[in-house]
Amino acid sequence: MHLVKVSILTFFVTTFSFVQQSHADTSAPPIKTQVQQVAQWFTGFFDNAQQVANSPSVPLITISSCNVQLDGTNPLAETQNVYLEQESPGFERLRLYSFNQGISAVNLSISSFLNENTVRGLCNHSQSRPQLSINNVEKNTCNLQLFWEQNSYIGNNAPNGCITNNGFKVVSDITIEQSSIDSLDKIFDKKGNLLVATPIEFRRVNSVPEPSVIFGLLALGIWSTKNAISDRRKQKSKNNKISV
Repeated sequence: MHLVKVSILTFFVTTFSFVQQSHADTSAPPIKTQVQQVAQWFTGFFDNAQQVANSPSVPLITISSCNVQLDGTNPLAETQNVYLEQESPGFERLRLYSFNQGISAVNLSISSFLNENTVRGLCNHSQSRPQLSINNVEKNTCNLQLFWEQNSYIGNNAPNGCITNNGFKVVSDITIEQSSIDSLDKIFDKKGNLLVATPIEFRRVNSVPEPSVIFGLLALGIWSTKNAISDRRKQKSKNNKISV
């Protein structure tokens, strides 16, 4: 299913004018709304555990992402900045995803960090919108556009992709929905040989329960304990009367 999408999107990218026409849906929300929506869908906790259960050869990968504020920038600006940590037993990937308005699509810029040690674990901070230093963000970015479709945003940066520090090229496909992120990164070496092309199917997972839920569970636990103690006392009193 996802490989079919990849083929279709690659064809669309090679005919840019047709892309714009095919995605110019009158039912699409305003671009400003799209920026806010796709950034919200992209934020949270995800993993590909369901995929791994069906395909054990695929590595387990987790995503933790949260909305952040870049210091020195206008907090009311239209750009939505999301910090992402991607982890698996074999690698770690820390990135800044910046969503902003394009003409007919959402522009997505992906940046790495000069010093990853200062941002690792950022989403674990207590503040609702952690601060991130803009001076720690790499100037070079990997860019693509996300086109709205019914209940999803689809992006592809073929054929040019993005060049890594070691000279490799990464061509990316991504489909973002409210509870899922499907991605395919094709990695090519300097000679153009395909090295990696494994689709990853991330699904949203539950994080720590909301405070109201925690308090509800705590109240339930206290109520259950209180009843259990009361029952034990009644039973003990009853036994004492029988023994007398």
